[in-house]
Amino acid sequence: MSLLELRAIKKTYLLGNSIFGKRKTVEAVKSVTLTLESGVCLGIVGESGSGKSTLGKIILGLEKPDQGEVLFQGKNLHSFKAKELKELRRNLQVVFQDCYSAVNPRLTIGEIIAEPLRNYERLTSSEEQKQVQGLLELVGLNPEDMYRYPSQFSGGQLQRINIARAIALKPKLIILDEAVSALDALVQVQILNLLAQLKEEFQLSYLFISHDLQAVNYIADRLAVMCKGEVVEWLDDMGQLERLEHPVSKKLLSSVLPQYPGFL
Repeated sequence: MSLLELRAIKKTYLLGNSIFGKRKTVEAVKSVTLTLESGVCLGIVGESGSGKSTLGKIILGLEKPDQGEVLFQGKNLHSFKAKELKELRRNLQVVFQDCYSAVNPRLTIGEIIAEPLRNYERLTSSEEQKQVQGLLELVGLNPEDMYRYPSQFSGGQLQRINIARAIALKPKLIILDEAVSALDALVQVQILNLLAQLKEEFQLSYLFISHDLQAVNYIADRLAVMCKGEVVEWLDDMGQLERLEHPVSKKLLSSVLPQYPGFL
């Protein structure tokens, strides 16, 4: 059984104000079907407006599809009852692009990372402190950082903190929605290396959503290319990027790999 399965997902939005005329219909996602196995990183890449982020929101339960099913461990996510939904939140975490808005500036780093632990675990103060400090060390920060505030950290450090919070409950799947795109090139590589190490250590599964094919290639095991709400190409082997044929795939490839395939 797949960890995550999408079956013919469709999502349409109505844009504009009906008072001033006919509203425009936009098909953000058109009958997308794909699967993700445990321990695998699936990269979803596409240009702006391709529907990849909408798909991520549907998987997270932030948007409901007009048609189709999202199966998480064989169960339809959008039919979960309250108790099942709470357990789902434990096993499905997310790291967003904007590392600054993802944290509460009034809380200490320790309180931010401890939030999921407090929601799901019954820990003593000393146990919580030990776990938070251990998580900080896992993501390459100092245990003493738990007493500091978000304003005292760089963007790259904040994203490490968001990753620490995401792995706190050892989830089965983490959705990384443009998680490195706001960072400079060197920090991107550092964060991608960290994500790869954590994936290996904890046997995590990732859904890595990005417009950057180079970043996706760095970490993903498999690839889905989206264009205008559809998956237009699929690769089971990231070593075969040269086989990409769709015009959007080639455009994404040429934009980051001017000397392709020499960088591989």
